[in-house]
Amino acid sequence: MNWAPTVDIIVPCYNVANIVEKCVNSLLKQSYSTNSIIIYLVNDGSSDETGDILESFANHQQIQVIHHKVNKKQSAARNTGINAGTGEVICFLDSDMVVNKNWVETHVDILSDMKIVGVVGDQIPPKEIDSNKLNKYLYDKRRGARKFGENIPIRFPYFLFSNASIRRSALNSIGLFDETFTSYGGEDTELAIRLWETFPISLRFSFDAACENHGNRTFQGFCTTMYEYGKTNLLLLLNKYPQYKDELGGGFIKSIKGYLIFNPIIRMGVNLLDLILPSYWLKRYRVVDSIIRGARES
Repeated sequence: MNWAPTVDIIVPCYNVANIVEKCVNSLLKQSYSTNSIIIYLVNDGSSDETGDILESFANHQQIQVIHHKVNKKQSAARNTGINAGTGEVICFLDSDMVVNKNWVETHVDILSDMKIVGVVGDQIPPKEIDSNKLNKYLYDKRRGARKFGENIPIRFPYFLFSNASIRRSALNSIGLFDETFTSYGGEDTELAIRLWETFPISLRFSFDAACENHGNRTFQGFCTTMYEYGKTNLLLLLNKYPQYKDELGGGFIKSIKGYLIFNPIIRMGVNLLDLILPSYWLKRYRVVDSIIRGARES
């Protein structure tokens, strides 16, 4: 590659003692020049052994460990890492993710096209874990940016920062993560909206920049999390960006069409049918229904 930028990798960490060591070790095995990478491990007020595990890497020349005394949440943890670094490219990775040795190189290679400012990578399940109901939904080829494929501009709803890269110059133009988002979800979308509005044809998806997602959740637990997102951060997004109401799903909250589609009778039927003949679309309904219920009950 003719373009060889310096790279900051931001990893927010909160109570991930069971997996964070594997995550960090995968980042230390990158094929990209080690002299060009700094990894910022931000311990966001963990109450388990996460801080001690991160400290075991503190003397590594590629690693800087930063501790928050209290849990400031995802936006603040990412901002702490961004502000600590100077890399031309900023990569974001959640602490329960594991990447292959070409992960950074793949992100940088795509960004070598100067009209591209951001890349979101795919997520895949760990090979050693049997597929469950949630995994079959999360990793379906019809979900998220996967359905668009490579080298096609994507819009803001599909740009998530659990596995992503962005030019620092672009971030300097739009600002950092909004720290008023202190519960699950939405902080990615809020920044992605600003990014997309400024660089509307400059976001891409990559299968090759994939990571293994070691988050241990059930489908019902995921729906509960989506319910909480509907009660909190979705409403923040809709208040801040009313022009994207339909794309954010706000059109289903209080409308006639919303009550016709998302109501207790339909919900009961879908839940029963999903038990008998499980499908991607039935699970998608259940996830969206959880979000809408949360927003209505707020």
